[in-house]
Amino acid sequence: MKRISLAECLASADDTKGMFVKEGALEEIPALLGRYFAGDSGEIPPLFLAADENTWRAAGEELERILRASALAVNGSYIFPAAGLHGDYALVEKLAALMKERRGNGNLVPVAIGAGTINDLVKCAAADCGLPYCCLPTAASVDGYTAPGAALLRNGFKQTVPCAAPRLVAADTRVLANAPAFLSSSGYGDLAGKLIAGADWIIADRLYALDPSVPGLMPVNDRAWTMVQVPLREELAAASGAAAGDKDAGGVLFEALGITGFALQYMKDSRAVSGCEHMWAHVWEMENLRCRGETVTHGHKVVMGSLAAAAFFECLFSGDLPEEQKVPSAAEREAQVEAAFSDDPLAAEAAKKTALAKLLDGEKRRSFAAAIRSVWKELDGALKRQLPSYGELRDMFVKARCPVLPQETGLSKKRIIASARKAQMIRVRYSVLDLAFDLGVFDAILSRIEESDVYLA
Repeated sequence: MKRISLAECLASADDTKGMFVKEGALEEIPALLGRYFAGDSGEIPPLFLAADENTWRAAGEELERILRASALAVNGSYIFPAAGLHGDYALVEKLAALMKERRGNGNLVPVAIGAGTINDLVKCAAADCGLPYCCLPTAASVDGYTAPGAALLRNGFKQTVPCAAPRLVAADTRVLANAPAFLSSSGYGDLAGKLIAGADWIIADRLYALDPSVPGLMPVNDRAWTMVQVPLREELAAASGAAAGDKDAGGVLFEALGITGFALQYMKDSRAVSGCEHMWAHVWEMENLRCRGETVTHGHKVVMGSLAAAAFFECLFSGDLPEEQKVPSAAEREAQVEAAFSDDPLAAEAAKKTALAKLLDGEKRRSFAAAIRSVWKELDGALKRQLPSYGELRDMFVKARCPVLPQETGLSKKRIIASARKAQMIRVRYSVLDLAFDLGVFDAILSRIEESDVYLA
């Protein structure tokens, strides 16, 4: 497939009307606000700025100066403490109340100045107020800037809250290059995770042709696949210097992450950009994974999830399949979920519904497993064309300054393997984890990873 341009990708987006990634984008914000937010009168509504302490210093102060010099009204701002900030729905409610107070009976343009968490909080709060918003990223750290929906903790469970993506995204490559290296490497990890997402989609596509009634399967959408997967290897190579402060690499990384969000807007589904690597990450987000007292970034969780997934793929598709084991009954599956989430009863109830929703009954599973085995060679070839080896992926992460050892993110090999069980329980979306489960070899594959001195070590 031929790659498509940024303009064509943008044309596929429902919510985002403009995305600009260039040096000096900050100075162009007043003109861009006029282009995308001025009403019939030509006037730009008052602005409401939201940032945290770090992102305010990185770009907020300069933006406020530029806006006031352009005689644009700033009708309030809110600066979150940087320490311990995370995407909690309670903060959305607080921010939305402030926006409603500041808009009065008129209009307002919320401006998110920051990275993934700030963007998600503003995105959801703006949607709650019925307002389109502007995103001014300060780091190429996540793929969620242009994605519809906000990844938030709500009632203790990680979920995507429906809300519109930003109308305008303006990323200044000088600001991106000055971001802490760990944020850029986090963005690289989030982008590289699309390799795993693509592999899971190949599985879902091939198996959909066998039995479309199986929960979580989905055929490949050619346009979304082209937007995300066709340029992915080239983008990853060009973006590897982002964490070293390379402006060009940072620009490539941010644009690539932004385009993945357009694929989400186009599909109204995150299948194109999220596979089991994100399921591992979501488990650790629910557990508030921390390392040396700091919350581990989403992208670094995705790095570890991607390495775990790469190990899982390699063990499943290397050599003969292990002997099939008994697949649990519904009652046994409930007990497994309760055991896995014994420390979080609320999450256990949600996971129980998901795990049972995709549990195939005995005869259905046996016939489906036989169908999978009949196309195994074809599936194996397609996945090997999609995925780098575990060692190659690890080397890519090392070059991009991402963590690759479990202890660098507060994990252990034992915990990553235990998290695989939870990861398979929390989404209906079909992945390599479900493939192994339906074949009755899930535990055997985890044992292969555990016994290896190569994987996750």
